[in-house]
Amino acid sequence: MKIGFGAVVTGIATLVNNKLTHTKSVEKDSLQRRVAVLESVTLSIEEMTHTLLKHWSFIIDVARNSEKGIDASEERLKHVAGLRSEVYHLFKGFTNGEGRLLLVGCVDQQKQLREYGSIISEYHRYTSPNNAPATIVELESWRTKILDARGQLYKALNKAYQGAK
Repeated sequence: MKIGFGAVVTGIATLVNNKLTHTKSVEKDSLQRRVAVLESVTLSIEEMTHTLLKHWSFIIDVARNSEKGIDASEERLKHVAGLRSEVYHLFKGFTNGEGRLLLVGCVDQQKQLREYGSIISEYHRYTSPNNAPATIVELESWRTKILDARGQLYKALNKAYQGAK
């Protein structure tokens, strides 16, 4: 009888321990997936921001030269067009990032990413070669607007990241 009671207690303890271990393992895997999503979204954001700021630096250089009466070279305009095209193609990473954020329940972060993408889209339209040339003041304002939106996005992402660690 004593041996049977000991076996039952051991069996129950083992069952409870396995259940807790499994639950903790599932929670850990979920948090690791969430962190991986946040880090991959961050890479997409930084790739876009880097390319966008390169584009901005070339556009502002063209605007400065234009104000001095210096026309942009064909090579410079091709480079600007290439960067503009690259920004356009990088939007796919934002769309994918939004889906990944929603998948792991980061709704506020997805909304912030959407807002950042909207600002970039507005800038992209504004700097279209079909529009009138941008002024230096306007371009400086766009840079500030873009970086401020990026800062707000990172605040939201950091909140989710801290909760996932």
